[in-house]
Amino acid sequence: MKKILLLLLISLCFLAGSSSYAAVEVFVSIPPQKWLVDKVGGEQVTSRVLVGEGQDPHTFSPTPRQMAALSRAKIWFIMEMEFEEQLVKKVKQVAPDLQIIDIAHHVQKISAVEDEHGEEHHGHDDHNDHEAKDPHVWLSPPNLMIMAEEISETLAQVDTANRSVYSANLADVKAELLLLHKENSKKLAPYSGNSFYVFHPSFGYFASAYGLKQEAVETGGKSPGPRQLSKLIAQARAEKVKVIFVQPQFDPKSARAVAAAIGGEVVPLNALAADVAGNLKIMATKIEAALAK
Repeated sequence: MKKILLLLLISLCFLAGSSSYAAVEVFVSIPPQKWLVDKVGGEQVTSRVLVGEGQDPHTFSPTPRQMAALSRAKIWFIMEMEFEEQLVKKVKQVAPDLQIIDIAHHVQKISAVEDEHGEEHHGHDDHNDHEAKDPHVWLSPPNLMIMAEEISETLAQVDTANRSVYSANLADVKAELLLLHKENSKKLAPYSGNSFYVFHPSFGYFASAYGLKQEAVETGGKSPGPRQLSKLIAQARAEKVKVIFVQPQFDPKSARAVAAAIGGEVVPLNALAADVAGNLKIMATKIEAALAK
């Protein structure tokens, strides 16, 4: 009787073990990527973010605990961001088996062009491969679709048993992003060629997707000097601009100075919001309202 009970117990343990599923451990660099990975991966994936909400990727440095967790993960999805370069070198030394996948590899980049003062601004001049590229690739539904494909393909290679799940999830997220892109295009079409004013030049891909231009208060990571500021104010007045958009990661002092000088207001716009699709919808609504003024 004891033998039968023991065999039954072993069988139940075996069945429980075989039915339990070990999710694919994935790391991403910033919150918007997590939205994409969770959409494509579904229940088959556990995802974690390096740069938390409210943190600035430009100055980010991981904690020892994050480094340890990252080295245990199966995949790390990167996007050619500045802080990733040094981190990739470190991680490869401690976790040679970690798959590091650049999901922005196939995205057509726009350049972060330096002007004659050595200050950076984001534009569409892509003639020089040595120019710094604008890293904010996720702020465009077409770019997100390209990155979702990369995520799906990688997960299918790592977890072949769930290839069909990832493929179905990819189709769903692409349909969602395509609808969002059509809605945003319709909303912003009347303002094609217009400029919207931002503090930090994060929104080049969004502007490019909808035929708009971004004018930045801050360039090259530095607040503008008096001459730049007065030039910007004159330009904003000429264009009858009433709104300056500011990201929560940056000091809005200069933006407030411009807004006060033009009799306008400072409006928050978060480039790093976790719900990237919802955020792109909010951005379109806020920018439409600003341009309508």
